[in-house]
Amino acid sequence: RRLLIPLPAIFGGRHEPRMEAKEDWHNVTLRRSDEELRPPLLNLSELENSPSRVDGISAEKELQLRRKTAALMREAGFRLELSHHTICTAIHYFHRFYSRCSMAKQPLVLTSQTCLFLASKVEEDNRRIRDILNVVYRLQNPEKEPLQVTSEYFSMKEAVVRHEQMLLRVLAFNLTSRNPHHYVLHFLKDLNATEELAILSWSILNDSLRSTLCLQYKPEAIACSGIYLAAEMINFQISRDEEWWDKFSTNRREVEDICIQILDLYDMPDSVISEKQLGGRSYDTLFSEQKLVFDTKCASSASAKDIASSSVANVTPRVDRKMNVRH
Repeated sequence: RRLLIPLPAIFGGRHEPRMEAKEDWHNVTLRRSDEELRPPLLNLSELENSPSRVDGISAEKELQLRRKTAALMREAGFRLELSHHTICTAIHYFHRFYSRCSMAKQPLVLTSQTCLFLASKVEEDNRRIRDILNVVYRLQNPEKEPLQVTSEYFSMKEAVVRHEQMLLRVLAFNLTSRNPHHYVLHFLKDLNATEELAILSWSILNDSLRSTLCLQYKPEAIACSGIYLAAEMINFQISRDEEWWDKFSTNRREVEDICIQILDLYDMPDSVISEKQLGGRSYDTLFSEQKLVFDTKCASSASAKDIASSSVANVTPRVDRKMNVRH
């Protein structure tokens, strides 16, 4: 019986000669650029008309829930000994998810657990679902006994697995995540920054994770804004042209808008994080006028070995407490 499908040559079939490629393969881009893979940014109107707002959650309440849940995820990530980039990726997934879903319909804790689990796999920093459930449960219920392997545990585990499928669909299976911490040390080294400026910039970027800045601006712009704000607080003198951030694909308007949103975080009553010391100096003493307390966890990544110190003339535009830039 004759076969309708021709067999390959190794099975006795006829082998058609291959056509030679005429394209110049040296000029063919086989991988998409990082810019193309990044999820699209959102504008203020899209954030103001979020599904949570449609379901009756006020803007203040939504931001408060975002701040508290992001702080919970950071603390859980540190107890799970996840890398800093894994924690940032998880929080980014969390903010992206609730820009498309309502907080009134999707449980915050379940989403935070799922984001940590998914980010740990994406960043190849794997943690078991059981460990994530135990840590988050302990943080939420410090007075109770640790989570036991009972029917409650198995139902929670199954819920995370099911919610992960929904999370992937909402993210459109685009798991690309670039956080400002990925760029800030490179920028600081190029600016000949000191270790003090590096640690403070890193701490400010930690606090920025509790806002929706990662949905509105590129990570390069957020990194530049963290450096700018830190330099103004400690009167660090940057030896660059006035628009030094242009070199890092950022403009003045982005820096001003991001700094305003970061400073607004410190006006919130729940903005104080546990660590209040940095290099043996209290932020309350060092910045008594601003009355800020920064998140300094993992700030040791900005070590003196990576940052070369220098003292140079100040050409950076000044900024006061209300973020009024003086040219």
